[in-house]
Amino acid sequence: MKFLPTHLHAAFDYVCGFALIFIPHAFAMSNNAGTDVLPAGYWALQLAGFFILIQSLMTRYECGVLRIVTMNTHLLNERLVGVVLAVSPWVFDFHVAGDISWIPHCAIGGALALGSLVTREKPERALEPAF
Repeated sequence: MKFLPTHLHAAFDYVCGFALIFIPHAFAMSNNAGTDVLPAGYWALQLAGFFILIQSLMTRYECGVLRIVTMNTHLLNERLVGVVLAVSPWVFDFHVAGDISWIPHCAIGGALALGSLVTREKPERALEPAF
């Protein structure tokens, strides 16, 4: 059942994108080993956040700027990013016992996947590309 309108999904996209970029800094996900390489958990959140923001700017919905990407493609991409983000602690092996830095990955990844499943495919009004 698809009940979430596209304008609310668009607002959540921007909030989620900025949250994904900000979370590694808020939780101090820096390198604890003393080398210059940042951990995989840091990069997974950062890349997912930038992808969500760029895709949101390019989607054909109320908060899109360029309006190139269709809503169906947006939802499919977001579902894939959500699943990859949710399983990234196990794929990149940073789910250490006693360390809770993997929780934002699973929570936000699951929310992205679930949000893409309950969002309508068509905006309330027809939107054309900006250019």
